[in-house]
Amino acid sequence: MVECSMSIDNDPVRGPVFCRGLGLLLGLLAAGAAAAATPAAAPVPVRVRTVSAAPWRDTLRVLARVESADHTTLAAPYTGRVVGPFLAAGEVPAGAVVARVVVAGLAAQIRAAQAAAGLARTDLHRQQALIDRGLAAQQTLDQAQVRLQQARAALRALRHQADQSVLRAPFAGTLAYTVGAGTVVYRGTPVATLLGRGQLWARAALTPAQARALRVGAPVRWRTRGGLHGTGTVRSLGGSARAAGMVPVYVDLAVPNGLLPGQWLWLELARARAPAWRVPDAALVGEGARTRVFVVRAGRAQAVPVQVLAAHAGWCWVRGALGLRAQVVVAGATRLRGGTPVTVRP
Repeated sequence: MVECSMSIDNDPVRGPVFCRGLGLLLGLLAAGAAAAATPAAAPVPVRVRTVSAAPWRDTLRVLARVESADHTTLAAPYTGRVVGPFLAAGEVPAGAVVARVVVAGLAAQIRAAQAAAGLARTDLHRQQALIDRGLAAQQTLDQAQVRLQQARAALRALRHQADQSVLRAPFAGTLAYTVGAGTVVYRGTPVATLLGRGQLWARAALTPAQARALRVGAPVRWRTRGGLHGTGTVRSLGGSARAAGMVPVYVDLAVPNGLLPGQWLWLELARARAPAWRVPDAALVGEGARTRVFVVRAGRAQAVPVQVLAAHAGWCWVRGALGLRAQVVVAGATRLRGGTPVTVRP
């Protein structure tokens, strides 16, 4: 504490003012001396790596199904019971009888229609004989002819139904049954599938936003769970999303590929390249839902927010305000804050 009992020119007003000013000056000098005695914070030692520009290609991974013109499902044409002949699953020739669907009561209806047609034919002959003898009118003969035509038409319809109940292979291919012998099925129920070896393609469904990022002719890679893999190209993009809000995408598959119609596979669709920076995984520092890296500039650490696009083999592709040849901290970043002095060690 500074005490002052003197006065300036024996002035009772200016004397106390001078004392207070002197005390303030002495306090500032003491604070400066204390600050000078306290050592400055030591720079944090860090290791750095130089980032590089690395264009990044976004890859879209979707599930697709292999399709072919030679791929069909043999369905029950009528409600009935599936009976033989049941062939062994595997390769079958074109035209082979795969199965029959027996409609309840159809055989009896055919026999009744045959009998009705025979009776109508006999009646027509009888009426013709009566006309020849002048014992019947022409109208009676005409009515007998109409009844015979109707009976024959009913018989043809029943026989056609019986023919339709026989399922035949429309082309040579690999046969697989979806129901067992003796199963009662409804009309339209799949009975068997036949897979041919024609030109194959893959069909996938994408959201409108995903489809807009693709282009016709873009490269495609595919793989199956069984280990098969290959390449292809985008052949066409659907013009509407009316199928459950999804856009169909068709992909040509390079041959040979070993795939079968109906098989599922994963497609990797390459979208347009985008600018990005490649940094080591160790440079990323998480802070809640955000990610940042520290860049050394003028001897201090500067925090730069980044968006992680992809990661592979110890490297990350990120977007952010890094700049070419920027040095990011890869060791010691957890001790840093924005503006922390650092020293780079080898």
